[in-house]
Amino acid sequence: MNKYDIEKLFHECDRKRKGYLDREDIKVASIRLYGIKLDKYKIERLLSNIPNRTHPGLTLDEFIDFVHSYNHQIDREDQNRETFLILDRTCKGFLTKEDFIRAFERINIKLKTETIDSAFKQLDVDGDGRVSYRDFDSMMNYVADE
Repeated sequence: MNKYDIEKLFHECDRKRKGYLDREDIKVASIRLYGIKLDKYKIERLLSNIPNRTHPGLTLDEFIDFVHSYNHQIDREDQNRETFLILDRTCKGFLTKEDFIRAFERINIKLKTETIDSAFKQLDVDGDGRVSYRDFDSMMNYVADE
């Protein structure tokens, strides 16, 4: 979505012409943008991250920043989910150390067994020999943020 489309959506959702989108306007905008309604906790987190707020909503510039950052977040989630599904070839809903070993072999990366063991142990938070999607997603987001 380009800047013009985002601005147009902002003005359409700012029904009372306040110059900002309040919580209800943000819900409407998120439905139109992404097909989902942001819950009140996500909206509160979004608004609390805006420094020096002088109004109870998002200005046009803040809305544009939100759309761009949220698009990036959604893209990352999609990539993480897709990568997990590629690694989980038998659709178990979790990854084993063997899944990691096969993945490295497929892309021709030679790692020592100790390196794989150490990395898997860090991901396998509860030590059950499985890496859940949640653990995998957290690791991928941590790496992307670094």
